[in-house]
Amino acid sequence: MINLIKKYTLDQWLLLFSQIVAHLAIIPMIMYGSWYHWLIAFFVYFITGCFGMTMTYHRLLSHGSWKAPKWFHYFGSLAGAYGLTGSTIGWVAIHKEHHHHTDKEGDPHSPEHLGFFRVQWLSMFETPNPRYVVRLIRSKFHAFLHKWYFGLHLVIFLTWLAIDPMLLLSAYLVPAMILWNAGSFINTLTHMTGYRNHETNDNSTNIPLLGILMWGEGWHNNHHWQPSNASFKFKWWEFDLGGWFITLLEDKNGKDSSIQSNL
Repeated sequence: MINLIKKYTLDQWLLLFSQIVAHLAIIPMIMYGSWYHWLIAFFVYFITGCFGMTMTYHRLLSHGSWKAPKWFHYFGSLAGAYGLTGSTIGWVAIHKEHHHHTDKEGDPHSPEHLGFFRVQWLSMFETPNPRYVVRLIRSKFHAFLHKWYFGLHLVIFLTWLAIDPMLLLSAYLVPAMILWNAGSFINTLTHMTGYRNHETNDNSTNIPLLGILMWGEGWHNNHHWQPSNASFKFKWWEFDLGGWFITLLEDKNGKDSSIQSNL
């Protein structure tokens, strides 16, 4: 047991503990939450999932597929960090490793090699490789978010608790639980079942329900076909809300803000 604990970092254990708390939060939310608490939870999930995870963590920082206004780089990074799925540096490093070894040995998101349960709920125990995120590490902003990630979350937790325990659930823990599972379903189910528009050298698929619920991320085969595309839509009916917002926000004449060194 001691060797198991020592095998992983404190941050990895803290993220596991945080997600256990977030998952347990669904019980009092179901028992005591009103309709507006659920509305708050969905709204926060939209902010953290659409603006944070898909538009910023994934399409901007991992693939540099669009040029975001500087303010959105900050906002999206903070939104993603609020979602309790890890820091920008850790998340991006793991995702780039996934694309480097997709559905092969060394893929940190492969249900085929690691099993569904580990990829779905224990992916925080995959160790990020810093070679994928050298420029993010050099960024003072992202280095700060990474170093103080759990300190910031402790402040968030205590602040919501002091204001209203139901807001702690609806505006923080329950949306984090939803985001973790929705994002993890992209890593598991879209490499196990679904349809394919493109013949890629992996098992990636598209799942319409996840395409809607995860702001375009469910069009995963489309993404693996051309990872540098900001839009994951291929067929006219494959609605990609994240890609739609990118079209509205992209600074086509600005600098590449995907990994701006001055942030």
